[in-house]
Amino acid sequence: MATFSAESAVSSNLASCGLIRRTANPHPNVWSYDFVNSLKSPYANCSYRERAEALISEIKAMLNTAIAGDGNLTITPSAYDTAWIARVPAIDGSARPQFPQTVDWILKNQLKDGSWGIHSHFLLSDRLLATLSSVLALLKWKVGDPQVQQGIKFIRSNLELVNDESDEDSLVTDFEIIFPSLLREAQSFQLAALPYNLPYIHKLQMKRQERLAKLSREEIYTVPSPLLYSSEGIEDIVEWGKIMNVQSEDGFFLGSPASTACVFMHTGDVKCLEFLSNVVSKFGDFVPCMYPMDLLERLLIVDDIERLGVYRHFQKEIKEALDYVYSHWNERGIGWGRQNTIADLETTALGFLLLRLHSYDVSPVVFQNFKDGNGQFFCSTGPFNKEVASMLSLYRASQLAFPGEDILDEAKSFTTKYLREALEKSETFSAWNNKQNLSQQIKYVLKTSWHASVPRVEAKRYCQVYRPDKASIAKSVYKLPHVNNEKLLELAKLDFNIVQSIHQEEMKNVTSWFKDSGLPLFTFARERPLEFYFLIAAGTYEPQYAKCRFLFTKVACLQTVLDDMYDTYGTLDELKLFTEAVRRWDLSFTENLPDYMKLCYKIYYDIVHEVAWEAEKEQGRELVSFFRKGWEDYLLGYYEEAEWLAAEYVPSLDEYIKNGITSIGQRILLLSGVLIMEGQLLSQEALEKVDYPGRRVLTELNSLISRLADDTKTYKAEKARGELASSIECYMKDHPECTEEEALNHIYGILEPAVKELTREFLKPGDDDVPLACKKMLFEETRVTMVIFKDGDGFGVSKWEVKDNIKECLIDPIPL
Repeated sequence: MATFSAESAVSSNLASCGLIRRTANPHPNVWSYDFVNSLKSPYANCSYRERAEALISEIKAMLNTAIAGDGNLTITPSAYDTAWIARVPAIDGSARPQFPQTVDWILKNQLKDGSWGIHSHFLLSDRLLATLSSVLALLKWKVGDPQVQQGIKFIRSNLELVNDESDEDSLVTDFEIIFPSLLREAQSFQLAALPYNLPYIHKLQMKRQERLAKLSREEIYTVPSPLLYSSEGIEDIVEWGKIMNVQSEDGFFLGSPASTACVFMHTGDVKCLEFLSNVVSKFGDFVPCMYPMDLLERLLIVDDIERLGVYRHFQKEIKEALDYVYSHWNERGIGWGRQNTIADLETTALGFLLLRLHSYDVSPVVFQNFKDGNGQFFCSTGPFNKEVASMLSLYRASQLAFPGEDILDEAKSFTTKYLREALEKSETFSAWNNKQNLSQQIKYVLKTSWHASVPRVEAKRYCQVYRPDKASIAKSVYKLPHVNNEKLLELAKLDFNIVQSIHQEEMKNVTSWFKDSGLPLFTFARERPLEFYFLIAAGTYEPQYAKCRFLFTKVACLQTVLDDMYDTYGTLDELKLFTEAVRRWDLSFTENLPDYMKLCYKIYYDIVHEVAWEAEKEQGRELVSFFRKGWEDYLLGYYEEAEWLAAEYVPSLDEYIKNGITSIGQRILLLSGVLIMEGQLLSQEALEKVDYPGRRVLTELNSLISRLADDTKTYKAEKARGELASSIECYMKDHPECTEEEALNHIYGILEPAVKELTREFLKPGDDDVPLACKKMLFEETRVTMVIFKDGDGFGVSKWEVKDNIKECLIDPIPL
């Protein structure tokens, strides 16, 4: 490297020619290099890694149990459904239960307050339904009089309170259908102690009548109805011979043990009995509220693993789970279990989301099945909180739209409105939903677009809202321990902090290199080494890609100096000489350059060849000429913009975009990372699928999106310092009659379909010859770039949201 001082060389140039030069560095670097070097994470200690490895092994064993074959569902007992199974009389005609172990379970599992239900979560409607059902089962067999009396006492003392939970999200599924029916049955047992004449009971009975009045009596025997899940609540209107027409192949009715037991007691159907026997045999002495749940459970497991940021440890398990779901995917949608006769919106939306994220061939046309006659999306079953969860999943799925998938645009528009209105309703903020963090999740997804989010910050945030004790509502409150558990959360927190400790050591290397690189001598340029490291590390964070991150950051730091030299500091004559030197790739040619450019060219030459040589080692083929050509094109784009600036020329929008896709520098920056990813080989054919100038593939689309996202937030500041060419100004030149707001909207109108194209290029099926890690790196970098330009110029002024994101991602650990 040259021994002269670049600062003195610049000063000498200024003194000799009397030039007044501009600077691009009005905002200093916000990160102290001493601060970076002081970072010392305790999670670098090997004991934390050993604990993480142990957790990975334990969780893999758990997952293998959950997803192998048809899966071994782990779910909390449903006292309500177990009580219905307990009612089933012996098929030999004796006066005893067919499943006596379920009666014993009821006798042994009454809670201290006299109720039945899940001990860890109290929901009054759940406790009332389970307790009354259990009391009736014990009365049928004339056993457990102490338990019966305690149960009646609980019902009597708490029934008046149910009005406090009458908001829809606090009632278990079909409570208004089932509970009045059970009360009517209780009267037949002459249980005078129950308060049958409360105003709320009358209101509940009226709601039941209103719902049943809307029910087509004949339709439920030909088209599966959501009320099949609760047929025990409509015993008074069912024609039992006809209802067998909508029985599932496995003998159940919408996966409900209670409903199936009720049908069996009325029909004696063999398939119903086989289902009941299988469920009792599987769980021992109790039954759950739904079975099977093989599809929904797998999807929830995969979704949590991915959102917690630990999916790289469980790729085999994730593939097995999604292969299983895909084998049951169909054009009508899927239910929570493989044989469900009614598709469920939450399960279908989550299935679409995860299958598309893993490049399975799924069509959003499936969501047409969840639109009513007015074109509105609906949730087929469940209380208010189930509907909100369904709409939340549909909203997330809608963000994965490919070009031309209008139904996903409709879904996004509908769910955005629905979720905003849901937030305004008092139901959403009930004690129950606050415990489940539902409102918090809605607020976050509405504020944060998936395409403009930071993957590592997303993982950290999900660690903070993930509930190991999360419970869901069906006809009972239930938990899925394979889905929500302490081990998974502990691993996610540990893994985040361990990876962060690795990144902090890399940050020290980056700042050490930067200080000695000569780049800080160019005081006209922005210093943003940590911001550029964040740009790559926030998405491509895996430890094995350390070299990719380091060289990507080097190139980005170099590009910033070149950008600011061409945009603000260099004269057109100087830039012409520098650009010619770039085309010649000859260090001797730099003798004609100003002194500051000599140093710049030397640094440039060394970094370009270091990257090319490292790429050659990783890819096993010659790549120096490939990189040289990319850099030539890039800097020729800069020079063309410098000529526009000198001539005060505003090009057409088409001309601007064509050059801007190159001059933004994203292509050469991305290639300087993706070709150096350890273990990821990109053949020439595969490379051309993600990088081909002039073709709308990942690097081209990233460049277009970055250029326009940058413009939308920086054009005013650039115009103020004399840079007239931006996409907004160019459009206004092409359309003199339009306003600035109309021009800005037009640019956003180009951005939105480009983002959809980018999504398609990343997720489209049948691209197996391109390593997923490479496509992911190119895509995730775009997401982080969109965050940086979300609310302004995050590179030019990095002390606000970008700084906060860096702290969240790279500085502050997650408390264990």
